[in-house]
Amino acid sequence: MGNPSRSASLSRLAYPGSGWAVALGSENAWQVECFGTTGPSGAAITESTLFDVASLTKVVATLPACLVLMKAGELDLDRPLREYISSIGWFQEPSLGSVTARQLLTHISGLPAWKPLFAQSSNRSVLAAAVLQSTVGPPGKREYSDLGLILLGHLIELLSGKPLDQFVDQQVLQPLGMHHTGFNPQERWPGVECVATERCGWRKMLLQGVVHDENAFALEGVSGHAGLFSSVRDLARYLEAWLNELAPLELEAQAREIFQTVSTPGGAPEYGLGWRVAPGLDFSGPGNRPGAFGHTGYTGTSLWFHPEAQQALVLLNNRVYPTRVGTDSAIHALRQQVHEHFLRDRIR
Repeated sequence: MGNPSRSASLSRLAYPGSGWAVALGSENAWQVECFGTTGPSGAAITESTLFDVASLTKVVATLPACLVLMKAGELDLDRPLREYISSIGWFQEPSLGSVTARQLLTHISGLPAWKPLFAQSSNRSVLAAAVLQSTVGPPGKREYSDLGLILLGHLIELLSGKPLDQFVDQQVLQPLGMHHTGFNPQERWPGVECVATERCGWRKMLLQGVVHDENAFALEGVSGHAGLFSSVRDLARYLEAWLNELAPLELEAQAREIFQTVSTPGGAPEYGLGWRVAPGLDFSGPGNRPGAFGHTGYTGTSLWFHPEAQQALVLLNNRVYPTRVGTDSAIHALRQQVHEHFLRDRIR
């Protein structure tokens, strides 16, 4: 990837936070544009600046880790979780033990969307136990759930015998050349440039290089649902791998299963395995078309790609800086405007 270029029309867009970076991959080339600063009196954002990608962790770390374990025969998406974790969902009916990894990835497990684990403990084992004993409703109804991906992160550690961050780094990030993507960036790369996120009243500090998500923070910065930091340059490499059916990871068969899987409970399809799918890609404007995949992150990040058209778009923003309050519509508008700018003349 070359040096970032600037666009006068894009630079005039209103956006929340202190800045953003975007990369478009099309016709075997990448165009990168960066705007703003990392925070108050901060450095200019570049293609290597690290953003807290929030829920993109689900598809950049947890999903490919699951695919690696599937290929190795360690993980079967359709086996009940109790066959891997005997203590899960004890004495409950319906029980989380009856849920499958496929249901977790498609968000139809019956788990609630969220609960404030950070208010219960800062001990990873205690928090894992709290998730393993979560009450579930009947599976089948769509409920986007952070808890499901926290559970998958725990399962990855159990099956691999390694901490989640180490397994993802060794099996996914390093093979793809994503050398500046990871959890707890200040510990790994002291002095690295990270954009600021929120001025957190609970932690009494401006978060910069520290995970924004409260539950991920309580889990020591490493979780299956959030905690990853990455740059527009590294995420472009990641989407390029998906445009090539994950061939760099030798996961072509698993990638094809992802492309062919669409979960459709209760009406229009919104999720495949891990990825959101059209027509549930409203954030991408003209990108919300059949054959496209994507995901968003709460901090203001998003990924979009269309394998058949060989197009991909990364948008990183820190919309929660200095506060999350009142920024929902602004980040939605920015995402749509950026996709419109890049894709309107490239629809295939």
